[in-house]
Amino acid sequence: MLALGSLLASSSWAWNPFESGPRFQEPALTAAEWRSVDQKAGWATDSDTTLLIEISNRLPGPLACHGAVVTLQNGSEVKKAFSPYLYVPVGATKQTGLSGVKKGSMKSFNLSCNCWKRDGDPRCSDPKKTP
Repeated sequence: MLALGSLLASSSWAWNPFESGPRFQEPALTAAEWRSVDQKAGWATDSDTTLLIEISNRLPGPLACHGAVVTLQNGSEVKKAFSPYLYVPVGATKQTGLSGVKKGSMKSFNLSCNCWKRDGDPRCSDPKKTP
């Protein structure tokens, strides 16, 4: 029994019976990939303190957006983590909102999004559509 426990705990154990198909990584988007993601921001018509962000995905694979950071003109930041992550399928557009950002106070905004890439492949792809 001890031998089985040490074998399972070994870092050289390469086969996983619960894993099938190619492995995927979730790296940050490159500058070229960001050019295929349209981002817009504006305020809701009924609130001057709710910033709406729209994300359109033109990449060959879906996006997982983890959060947003809004830098205000006074140098402070408003941060929001998306829980669950904001999933943006290929060719789709999704919207989210951040409260506490007064209209006219925003300097810039940044999103934190990743896509999935097969090991050894530099392109975004859909892990649900494995060959």
